[in-house]
Amino acid sequence: MSQLNIIERFRHSHHNIAMLFAAGLTIQEVSRRTGFTPRRLSMLIDDPTFIELIEHYRKPYVENLHNAIGDAIVDMGFAQTSSLRQIIDQLEDADETGELIPLQILIKIHSEMADRIGLSKHTIKTVLNVDFATALELKLVEGQVTPIGLPPTGERVERPNSPAPRAYRRAS
Repeated sequence: MSQLNIIERFRHSHHNIAMLFAAGLTIQEVSRRTGFTPRRLSMLIDDPTFIELIEHYRKPYVENLHNAIGDAIVDMGFAQTSSLRQIIDQLEDADETGELIPLQILIKIHSEMADRIGLSKHTIKTVLNVDFATALELKLVEGQVTPIGLPPTGERVERPNSPAPRAYRRAS
C-alpha cells in the first residue's frame, strides 16, 4: 500500500495519535492526552497500517535525534580538548613563573589523567568463603568444640522429649 493511501485512510485524530507514538509516548500517556481508551489504542497499534503511519511520522524524529546526538558528541569532544589545553597552559605558566600549584590539585590531575590512559589504581579484593559445616568439622577434629549431646565422658545422651519437626505453612 502506498504512503498516500495510508495517510488518507486515517482520520485527523488517528494522525495525532500516530505522531504521539512516534514521539515516544506510552499508551497511557497517549490515552490521557487524547481521550482514547488504552484498549482502543492497543487495537490501533495491532494494525500494521497504523504502524506504518507511526513510522511515517517517526522518521523526522529519528533524523533529528541522530543530528542532536552527533552535535552533542562534537560538543563534548571540543569541551574535553579545550579544557585539557587550558590545564596544560596553566601548568606551563606555573612552571615558567615558579608558582606552586597546590599539591591536592596536582594529585587530582595526575590521578584523572593516569586513569584515562590505563594507569588507574588497582584494588585487589579477596573473598574467603567458609562453609559452616567444614569449619565446625575442623573445630571438632581440633577438639575445640564438643558435639551437642555428648558429655565430656564420650557416652551418648538422648534429649528427653525431643520436639517433633514443625510443619511449614505458606504465608497467607
